[in-house]
Amino acid sequence: MKKRTRITNPFYCGLTVRSYTEHTHKITRPLRAALITDLHSTTYGPCQEILLEAIRRQCPDLILMAGDIADHKVPIDGTLLLLEGLKAGYPCFYVSGNHEQWTGEMPALCKMFTEHGVTVLSGTTARLTLGNQALLIGGVDDPHAYTNSHHAVRLDRRWKEQFWHCCSHTDDHIYSILLSHRPELTKYYRDSGFDLVVSGHAHGGQVRIPGLVNGLLAPHQGFFPPFAGGQYQLGSTSMIVSRGLCLNHIPRIYNPPELVIIDIRPQPIFQSPST
Repeated sequence: MKKRTRITNPFYCGLTVRSYTEHTHKITRPLRAALITDLHSTTYGPCQEILLEAIRRQCPDLILMAGDIADHKVPIDGTLLLLEGLKAGYPCFYVSGNHEQWTGEMPALCKMFTEHGVTVLSGTTARLTLGNQALLIGGVDDPHAYTNSHHAVRLDRRWKEQFWHCCSHTDDHIYSILLSHRPELTKYYRDSGFDLVVSGHAHGGQVRIPGLVNGLLAPHQGFFPPFAGGQYQLGSTSMIVSRGLCLNHIPRIYNPPELVIIDIRPQPIFQSPST
């Protein structure tokens, strides 16, 4: 049986709530999404209460889980505690990350998420209405769904087919969000038809030195990754990358774990000054 991982990170400086704002003409009232990525089954206090309380305080309308909520080496406890705490509280959507694909147990993981009321997206989309406001949520599997390699992976046509299938459901009149674990696939996200892409995977570049290094190293991006965490504009598509919540692996230096809050607001109407 795998041993439970303790949080012993000497650079841990507390869970951060980081907020971003998106504006669009496709909605008429504000919406708030909480983005959770790269938990890797880390446990934040008894029964995941620190993380759950941080979520509750932000009063999100929906929860977006962009991969690596579970891990292939860490016991599943932290993931289950999170799902139990969120159960039936919010509309929740999930896509796989590379570590979940590496478990070799994706059917069982998907069943676990579904049984806790989470919508699992795997090259699929879902429409929902929140306060008379329509949204389209799409999601693609991590590319490691189509390879046994744990290293650099060439995109399989099946991942591309998942992505294009999701894109085909976007609508000029409905705000759309794509969940995709990998932030570096920007050539696909740019002008894809989705208004917003949410990702994780980069862990903030692990080491960040304020004013000098905005992320030292990230998987599939290498040194000084351009998309380690933040808000980016890719043509008509925005991308928000979370630095993630993992405390189980490589130390985070000046790079606290974060819960990301995304406020989606109606586009301001600018009026010409009266003459």
